[in-house]
Amino acid sequence: MSPVEIRDRWRRNTRLQDVGTAVATFVAGLAFNLIGLTGIWTNAPRIGDVPSWWHTVLLAIGCLGMLGKRRHPLAALGVGTAATVADGVIGGSVALVLVLFDVLFAVGQHASARARTAVTTAVFVMIGTAGVVGGLATGEFRVAVFIGLNLTTLLFVPLWWSANVRQQRQLGLLDAERTAREAVVAERAAMARDLHDVIAAHLSTTVIHSGAALARPPDSDRDRDTLRAVRTSSLAALEEMRSMIMLLRADDPAAADPTLPGGLDRLPDLVASAEAGGLRIDADLSEVPGLPAVVGHAVYGIAREALTNAAKHAPGSDVRLDLRPAGDLVIMTVTNTVLGPGALDHQALSAGTGLTSIRERAALLGGELTAGREGTDFTVRATLPRHPAGARS
Repeated sequence: MSPVEIRDRWRRNTRLQDVGTAVATFVAGLAFNLIGLTGIWTNAPRIGDVPSWWHTVLLAIGCLGMLGKRRHPLAALGVGTAATVADGVIGGSVALVLVLFDVLFAVGQHASARARTAVTTAVFVMIGTAGVVGGLATGEFRVAVFIGLNLTTLLFVPLWWSANVRQQRQLGLLDAERTAREAVVAERAAMARDLHDVIAAHLSTTVIHSGAALARPPDSDRDRDTLRAVRTSSLAALEEMRSMIMLLRADDPAAADPTLPGGLDRLPDLVASAEAGGLRIDADLSEVPGLPAVVGHAVYGIAREALTNAAKHAPGSDVRLDLRPAGDLVIMTVTNTVLGPGALDHQALSAGTGLTSIRERAALLGGELTAGREGTDFTVRATLPRHPAGARS
């Protein structure tokens, strides 16, 4: 088993952590006992001579109590306290101080709020009582202060430290939850923008088809073709809108693995729809194997917006659509001839956000999009990474 696997198993297995902590405490305490760190409570009342190995026996009892500190912290505290008191009666040892520190820390980590309050109150009463009694017994105020400081270090510091660790953990969880919520909000906002782009493109196509039919003399065959194109565009809009709405209503859209509405496989249908609207398109769609769905969706969306703009601003123009891989990039270029001033017959046909939207889409993937006049042509050129960070195939 590799060190990384051992570390991951240690982090996941809390029972293993508790056993490891108990064993490490026993080994360290045994070492302290062997080098003579016993009899530390020199002024405390105690019974007569007791074999030194009793310190190790009490240490073992305390370490066994540590094994239940996560599920039964108060019981573990009771065992640790009893072992420490018994150890103090025979002189005390540093080893049991380690045990008492650990079980007090565990109470602060795993006990209920009411139990933590009760233990903290008992600790303060014990510290105050011991300090007052010690000071009165010796008649010296400095002895009372000394006893209070020592007991504070021994009994209160683990509770204070545990409270600080617990607070930091809670703040970390709150921060993680806030980050997750922000990610969901951002995901929903991106989906809402996609939904807007999809519906706007299909509605624009519908308006262009119907406007062209109304501008020409009646022709039953041609008008039926127009109605079929309008119906196809409307059905596609409904399908994609339904898919997006289901994602927007999901509890965790980021965790869902939807089939994105639109990819490279649908580019030929997009070209056919644009040609039905009057554009003359020369398409060169090269194979781009292994392209992640999110990149294919972006390519489709950019092509759809570029063709929709061409149909709105230059109906009947010649369009060149080129898609090709270039190393680690995918380059798509849509060029249409500019026939004259804009052909829009209603301001609702252009909200002025289409190019901004596809430019943002390219930037989110780490790519770049340019759009503008090049002589007598208008060109939209998108350069996207084939494998952006975090993309799914």
